[in-house]
Amino acid sequence: MIAGMFRGPGREVVAWHSALTYDMIFTQPVVYEFPQLRVPTLLLFGERDGTAIGKDISSPEVKARLGDYPKLARRTAAAIPGAKLVLFPELGHAPQMQDPERFHAALLEGLR
Repeated sequence: MIAGMFRGPGREVVAWHSALTYDMIFTQPVVYEFPQLRVPTLLLFGERDGTAIGKDISSPEVKARLGDYPKLARRTAAAIPGAKLVLFPELGHAPQMQDPERFHAALLEGLR
């Protein structure tokens, strides 16, 4: 997925957006602002996603705690007033690519 994004005709835009995203992750944590959200929020998570920035260089103790998306998804949904959570137990980091029909059905249902 990543290789395709960085090889395509829009690779410069993808790289720039990626840089902005990582800058936000490292310098502007927003988790403390979740309770302030007042817009309808739909969260779609693949429970088998284990990605986490720094996981590859973390100690085994820290690594075991990073990327626990079932736990993080529920905590995030609980922090955002009125959030709706959709979990995909057998999908990972890109449920929209792993099972697009089911993902889009859940997305459209959540947007109703």
